[in-house]
Amino acid sequence: MILTRYLSSEGWVEECSHAHAFEAYIDARRRCVLRGCPYLLVNAETGGTVSVLTVKQCLHQYGVDGDLSD
Repeated sequence: MILTRYLSSEGWVEECSHAHAFEAYIDARRRCVLRGCPYLLVNAETGGTVSVLTVKQCLHQYGVDGDLSD
């Protein structure tokens, strides 16, 4: 199980979970752009970090240069 968290002004907030890392990554990438904040994917069993997604990175993967502050 992969837990999806986003960074808020109060710290990391758990949002949802997915059975597979690929599903979690695709969903977090979309949410990252929509929310405009970094996302963290965590392995629920080990507590280890699977991936950290930044807004700039996610926008780049969608073919958009820069970030939301431009």
